Amino acid sequence: MSSHPTPEPKPPINYVFVDYENVHDVNLALIGSKTVHLTLLLGARQTKLDVDLVEKLMAHSASVQLVRLESSGKNALDFALAFYVGRAAQADPNAYFHIVSKDTGFDPLIEHLRSRHINARRHADYTALTFSAAPKLATSEPVVPKPPTPKPAASKQAVAKPTAAEPNDLLNRVLEHLRKNTTNRPKRKKTLGSHLAAFCGKSSTPAEVEALIENLRTAGHLKIGDKEAVTYHLNAK
Repeated sequence: MSSHPTPEPKPPINYVFVDYENVHDVNLALIGSKTVHLTLLLGARQTKLDVDLVEKLMAHSASVQLVRLESSGKNALDFALAFYVGRAAQADPNAYFHIVSKDTGFDPLIEHLRSRHINARRHADYTALTFSAAPKLATSEPVVPKPPTPKPAASKQAVAKPTAAEPNDLLNRVLEHLRKNTTNRPKRKKTLGSHLAAFCGKSSTPAEVEALIENLRTAGHLKIGDKEAVTYHLNAK
């Protein structure tokens, strides 16, 4: 009897929804992959788009959707984006859903989707965007602080400073640091970023620190609420 090879399962789709009112940019490296579907949402007052950008988007019209609201209003685009995310999640619940926006108002939606076992995340910009089970794109590599150039040890008694190693190792170092610092934790995202930049060392960049904060948030170790207030959930798991 001849045996037929088992077909490989198709990789899940990554649906990317861009809040163009909040993030005035499109990473064209995202389009063109069969596992990435991009939805660009524009407000009613955004009446102009670069012609070259539109041509490049339309060249991949099978995986790109351009949505422009006809009327404006408070949170109008937010509600529209939530609608498109919900519709896609209902049609393809095993996919991965990404919202690119600095607006923390989307976080309750993300938490609700994740509570229903739907893979969803918000990313403040494209540098923090990571894909699961998708081909490696120009922006798909996780952003982690680079290790500093090794320096000769001054003495055996020198105090060891934290350095960037593997992502999980750095995350564990940060968690241990924050758990010990019970009385003076930063209360705002901006001050938390400065605090973590100092902890990681001069080699860290703002984008890398932003990615670290996003990893802490998506892992459930902290929440960022109104006016970027930080609430910590650092109990050891």
